[in-house]
Amino acid sequence: MRPHDPLPSSLQFPKRSSVTEVLDRVPIERPALTYRGPKALRDSGELVSAMQPYLSPGARVLDLGCGPRDQAVVFDHLRFNYVGIDFDSPAADIAADAHSIPFARETFDAVFSYAVLEHLHNPFLALSEVNRVLKPGGIYCGTVSQGEPFHSSFFHATAWGFISLVETSGMRIQRLWPSYDTLRALAVMGRYPRVIRLLLRAVDALHTKFPLLAPRKRIAWTERERMLDDLYRAASICFVVQKKP
Repeated sequence: MRPHDPLPSSLQFPKRSSVTEVLDRVPIERPALTYRGPKALRDSGELVSAMQPYLSPGARVLDLGCGPRDQAVVFDHLRFNYVGIDFDSPAADIAADAHSIPFARETFDAVFSYAVLEHLHNPFLALSEVNRVLKPGGIYCGTVSQGEPFHSSFFHATAWGFISLVETSGMRIQRLWPSYDTLRALAVMGRYPRVIRLLLRAVDALHTKFPLLAPRKRIAWTERERMLDDLYRAASICFVVQKKP
């Protein structure tokens, strides 16, 4: 299923981006944790909780870049029809390339990707493929790295960058929220000596426990401004995107 000599693709890019309008419009708080089923190896409880209002039992879900196929237990519990594809994981149902998804147009009700987009050499092309295989009104949900250190990754996306990426695909963002702070990502994933990573972990704990130590927190921000700051400092960004009906 991996294309050896893929045909060239053409993409259209908007002349301007409406990032500020999108960030004014979409919810950016964490979704209510409504999923109560078995947990995957990589916890997807918040993501699945955000997906559930859009889907009914029997929905067809594509796990794009499924890795160890750990999310199957979650979607099976919800009685969704699950298929996982990955470029090089032996656990995948189908070995395939996200830049050329081997399914017909409008096949899936949802596409899910847990920390995948940053590993793709052309995420614009991959999102055009996601849009192609989604049914009208279908959703795309997952995470993308922002402040996480390099981990065999090509493109890490800020909130602004991700909005630009989605606008190019023709889909519409429904929700964005932060996963965890970049300080913790640097402590866990950073390529630093152990003592530096321990110090980063301590700084992250201090920042979490005493947020008012940061001078900017003394400003009389609105709650939304505070949530935007959390989003801009996030190690990775969670999202729900919808294809036009």
